[in-house]
Amino acid sequence: MEIETVVIKDKPLPVVRPDALSELNQAWAKLGFQAEQPVIVIVGGAGGMTADDIAKVQAFFEAYLIPYLIQKKAVIIDGGTDSGVMAAIGRARIFSDGSFSLVGVVARDIADVNEMLEPNHSHFILCPGGHWGDEVEWIAAAASALAASQPSATILINGGMVAWNDATLSIQYGRAVLIAEGSGRTADVIATTSIGHAIDSQALKLLSTGKVFVANFFKDPARFIERLKQLMEI
Repeated sequence: MEIETVVIKDKPLPVVRPDALSELNQAWAKLGFQAEQPVIVIVGGAGGMTADDIAKVQAFFEAYLIPYLIQKKAVIIDGGTDSGVMAAIGRARIFSDGSFSLVGVVARDIADVNEMLEPNHSHFILCPGGHWGDEVEWIAAAASALAASQPSATILINGGMVAWNDATLSIQYGRAVLIAEGSGRTADVIATTSIGHAIDSQALKLLSTGKVFVANFFKDPARFIERLKQLMEI
């Protein structure tokens, strides 16, 4: 495996193409990550989020999440495409002058996938797979490979069908999942089930692990970050 360059909207960005999960440590080294680092995984809504949804999430990222992750020296890992929460964190990164690493993990055999990559990411891991969702375990495994003994946590915002698997795989890899209550769809199904206002079997299964937590960054962003800090110390 060698490091390559992909040009996204005139920006040359470093890319690796591992073929097996066992190659992830090598992939990180090729990208220049030589030591364990704290990791925050962001998963959730993509095409199902409106422009207004994205703008609200981006504002939270800029004002609250980015200052914390810079202080923590954490790397962000997400699904890497120019949509939904991934677009929001990519655009927010512009306002931090690129002062943190933002790594997209994307299934490389999806048709025209290079045209869908978010241009403000710093690195990409293009994993095997030709369908949306094929990247899910790669995201979870990549986060664990980079963090190793360092803290990590997953934030789930909005989300469709793939988000259920994202949460499940994060938990299987030992990572707590912080649900963004009020962000819509999957996140809100889990949040309302957690307080008994809905009964969803998938949500109940996740909640029964004891690794799923809920906070609302629209109503109380400072408390959301405080909860994230706590999870990053577990």
